[in-house]
Parts: sequence; C-alpha cells; structure tokens
Amino acid sequence: MLLHVVVCATLLSTGERAMADDTPEVLQLLADVDRDDPVVRAKAARRLQELGHLRALEACLKTLDDAPDSLHADYTPSVGSLIAIGKPALAPLVERLGAPAQLTRMRATNAVLGITKKMFGFDTKSGWPHGAEQRWDGWWGSIGYSPVGDEAGRMRAIARLRAWRGP
Repeated sequence: MLLHVVVCATLLSTGERAMADDTPEVLQLLADVDRDDPVVRAKAARRLQELGHLRALEACLKTLDDAPDSLHADYTPSVGSLIAIGKPALAPLVERLGAPAQLTRMRATNAVLGITKKMFGFDTKSGWPHGAEQRWDGWWGSIGYSPVGDEAGRMRAIARLRAWRGP
C-alpha cells in the first residue's frame, strides 16, 4: 500500500494522472480487461489509459491484439493507447516485435513507430520540427526491423532496439 501511495504521489507531482484502484469505474474497467469479449477488453484498456491509471500499460499490452480496425487489421485501440503512453511502453513493445504472430508484430511495430516518432519530436498537431523526420527515418532505417522479415533479421533488429538509449 505504501509503495502504491508513493508511486501515485510521484506521478501526480510530475503532472501525470493516476487514480486509486478502488473507484467503481476503475474496478469495472479492471474487471472488463479480463472479459471474454475483445471489444469490451479493448475499450476498458483504452479508458484506463485515458484516465492515466497505473495499470493502463499492462492492460494495453494485454489487449494489443483485441478489436482490430475493420479496414486496418494492424491497428487496434491499444496501439493508439500505447503510443499515448509513450516511452514507458517501448521496452515491452520491443519484446512483442519478436512475437510468433505476424499481426501482433505489425501492431507492436505501429506502436513503436508512433512512440519513437514522438521521441524524435513529431507532434500530431504541428508535425515534425525541421530535420527531425529525416533523423528519425535514418535511425529507423538503421534499426532494420520488418514485421514480415525473416526471424534472424528481426532478432538482430530487436537487439539494436534493446540497446538504443533514445535520440
């Protein structure tokens, strides 16, 4: 309990939002993440992220493959939520780049791309700062990851991502 209070206080002091686990809405959302219906799970994970809840990252990773967009199977609500979570989601997503299922790798790739673009300065409202897109593009090219590439190549690229410390 003390650790939970310290973590919440730290998040609140840095401007991040956190909610106590005992609110009725959060209790329902946490239960919904474990439901049979993938749409319910995905919506619950997304809402936890919107609330800035401490367990949002865990929920979004768990629901990465749930409720894909009907036109873009490589995009799910959790992909967008993980991009919004940002850097804390990067390490566990890098691990999912090695998943056996190609669609899981594609979804993880989309989230990694979104997060790293933000780290290089991309903003959805104002776009790229001068030169940042070229720096990101060069960096991503040097990583050499493709979710449809051969396994050995993917593993080498994942190793480069694990070693990367940011722009």
